[in-house]
Formats: sequence, C-alpha cells, structure tokens
Amino acid sequence: MTDTKKSRKQEILDAALACFTEHGIEATTIDMIRERSQASVGSMYHHFGNKESIAAALYTAALEEHHAYQQQLLEAATTAQDGVKAITYAYVDWVSANPEKARFVLYSRGALARNEMATDVRERTRAHVAEVLEWFRPYLDTGKLKALPVEVLGSLMTGPAHDYARLWLSGRAKTDIKAYREIFAEAAWNVMKPE
Repeated sequence: MTDTKKSRKQEILDAALACFTEHGIEATTIDMIRERSQASVGSMYHHFGNKESIAAALYTAALEEHHAYQQQLLEAATTAQDGVKAITYAYVDWVSANPEKARFVLYSRGALARNEMATDVRERTRAHVAEVLEWFRPYLDTGKLKALPVEVLGSLMTGPAHDYARLWLSGRAKTDIKAYREIFAEAAWNVMKPE
C-alpha cells in the first residue's frame, strides 16, 4: 500500500470521525463523509465499501491505538503495582489525548455490534485481553496481586476512570480526566494489591 493510499484512507477516517461526532452514526451519510474528506466515490468504496465499514474501521483503529499505548506502558512496568497503574494510566492518557475517538468508542459500541465486523472486533479484543492477562499471570500466581476473578480485573483497574471518562466526555464534568490520573491509578492499586 502506498503512502498516498494510507493518507487517503486516514483522511476518510478523520472525516468520518468528525461527521459521527457532529451528527451521530445513524444520521451520518456516506455522502457527508465523502464530501468532508473530498474523496471520490471510487476511493470511498475502494477503501471501505459502506458507512458501517468506515465506522468499524474507525472503532478498530482507535482500539488498536489505545492497546498499543497500553502495551508500551506495560512493557516498561517491572512490578505488579507498576502494571496495574500502567493499565490505568494508558486509559486516562489515551482518553485525555483523544476525546473525540474516545467518545466515539464509548458511545458507538451498540451500533457497531450489528456490523459484520463485530466478530473481528471481539476477537481482537479477546486477543488483547489475553496478552494483558499473560503479563499479569506471574503476579497473580505468586500472590503479588489479590486473588480475584480474572473477568473483573480490567474493570477494577479502569472502572473509576471509565466512569469519570463518560462524565467528562459528555460535558457533565469539566476537569480533564488527566488531572485525576494518579487518583485513579492509586485507587486501582488499592483494590488490586494483596492484603
């Protein structure tokens, strides 16, 4: 794939995000995205095919961007506490740096669940969760993290930040989520540390 094609594809995704942010997925038309991106009809269909595919590609790209940042922070972590805080930091930092993408991810999941790419998104998410769990496994096995059901670990590490993100992204909270980065990370560690 040439740089020009990557650039055109990204222009379409950026235009779609702007349209989805302004109008919502349902109200946005493929013509609105095409006009905003200044892409030809052929280019739109070559890269994506339809609006739903654009939305799914945007959602997947946002998740992959977040996951890559999370993995980067986890790779630098050397203790259970560092790892727990890395998960929280990655969530807070990514939401703060990408509020439009975060808003799209948080509020469009239902619409994307009906898309043919939903299975692919679920599989990618499962694979990522498995990677993260693998990183934490030695700490769980040696008691350096509290023995908790595996399915609640992510919620315990990002739950409070996720709840605040919804408030901040909807405009109901005014302080940037990043201002509370340490509070959320410390709360996650307090729940996860062994007694």
